[in-house]
Amino acid sequence: MARYRITTPEQVTFHYQTAGFVSRAMAWLLDQVFVNVLRIGVLYALAQGREFGAAIMMIAFFAIDFGYFMFFELYWAGQTPGKRYMGIRVISAGGGRLGFNETFLRNLMRAIDSLPVAMTVGGTVSFLDPYGRRLGDLAADTLVAVDSTRPLPSATAKGSGRVNTFLEDPVLRNRILNRATREERDFVFDLTVRRDELDADAREDLFRQTAQILRERYNLPEETGYLSDEQATINVALTLESAKIA
Repeated sequence: MARYRITTPEQVTFHYQTAGFVSRAMAWLLDQVFVNVLRIGVLYALAQGREFGAAIMMIAFFAIDFGYFMFFELYWAGQTPGKRYMGIRVISAGGGRLGFNETFLRNLMRAIDSLPVAMTVGGTVSFLDPYGRRLGDLAADTLVAVDSTRPLPSATAKGSGRVNTFLEDPVLRNRILNRATREERDFVFDLTVRRDELDADAREDLFRQTAQILRERYNLPEETGYLSDEQATINVALTLESAKIA
């Protein structure tokens, strides 16, 4: 595994641990189990109707292969079920949010990466690339990184002597959990875990803006105003983690 440096459009720098070859391979194998289940389902459905040709079957299989990875990576914040189980995710190498165009191109190249069988081309390129990128990653300017949300509790607990009043208040806790989106959770987690990697000015500015948004979005009580912007953001992160949102 290698460390990859990303500078966001806002000129904030983060460092990501790229996913290892073995974890990517295991995630791919797990996803293939789900893909093959879908293929069997399609074959069964087609068999119940008229006789179908090889062309229709190949089109259906391509749609499953492409659609499965495209859907999950786009709507599960860069994670397929296999990647989520292995604790890795696809991110934009340019520092922006993983979007439709990147996801589409990345998975379109999967057909070439899969040649001749079992991701041989993609696996070889990934093994040789210093950041473990396959052809689809190189074309779409993406990479697969270790999911930074997993070590959140231990990372945020160090040095924090305050009681998390957000967790103690059931009304406030439920409000945060009900209103939070996956994108918000990921951003708050990444900022919280990587706060020590930021320079002082960027750290203060990011937490100030984030805390302001969180206070308005979750309608945090005025009595929590004694919390610093950073502590308020950390408390929200720990509250979200407590529910283990999928």
